[in-house]
Amino acid sequence: MAFALSIVKLEEAMKKPGCMICRTEQETAIHTLKSMLWESTNDFHHRELIKDAYGFCPEHTRMVVALELSTSGPVLGVNLIYESVVKKTLRELQGVKPGRKTGGGFYEWLRNLGLPLPKWVKPGVLTPKVACPACTTSTQTGMNTLSTMFEQIEIRDENFISIYQQSDGVCFSHLRLGLTQLMDEHPQAAAFLIEDTKKRLSAHQAGMLEYIRKHNWAYKHEQMSEEEKLAWIKTLTFYTGHPESRFSHKVDEF
Repeated sequence: MAFALSIVKLEEAMKKPGCMICRTEQETAIHTLKSMLWESTNDFHHRELIKDAYGFCPEHTRMVVALELSTSGPVLGVNLIYESVVKKTLRELQGVKPGRKTGGGFYEWLRNLGLPLPKWVKPGVLTPKVACPACTTSTQTGMNTLSTMFEQIEIRDENFISIYQQSDGVCFSHLRLGLTQLMDEHPQAAAFLIEDTKKRLSAHQAGMLEYIRKHNWAYKHEQMSEEEKLAWIKTLTFYTGHPESRFSHKVDEF
């Protein structure tokens, strides 16, 4: 059963643009990275997790740098974290010998026992033992939040449902995850979300078709409605989870 605080936080997220599950995952990632930067930089357990993952994923690496630059200025935390990652990488590279079969963990265990490696598997090199720590915590939060959403819809919480219907809705990835993992346990919630998504997508499709039609020279005199102008953005929000503000003329350089 969902905690009242979890429900309140989810309702707050639903009142903001974009997918509410993506938003809670983002907030969790930021909290995790802040903790690892300032509270747990020298914590052995957290340092080992980061090293075992060979650092954060590319997106969360950018995020951790932005967080430190925007607050303290000097990137001391990033230096402390990634110096230890480099140290581990250099040590691992020492054991990589071209021309010799490599691999660790399960494959090393098989070799030590004198057992053959599966023919269909090629041992990995520099394979992380764990996923990016920020990804792990944010994904777990996302799953917990998604479960809360299904629970509240299943029990027909009218206030919750009303807020959801006024929101941008759940994104494609989290809808798919929810239907895969939670549909059997919460069939009424699944049915509601399926119908709600069909209604939204049908409206977006109609708006995009009108947008396309009214850009035909023969129909350019017809006035474009606000819904027709925004239909493509609403569609992209569904497939990406990003709010409207993320879709602009700016192209990020590599």
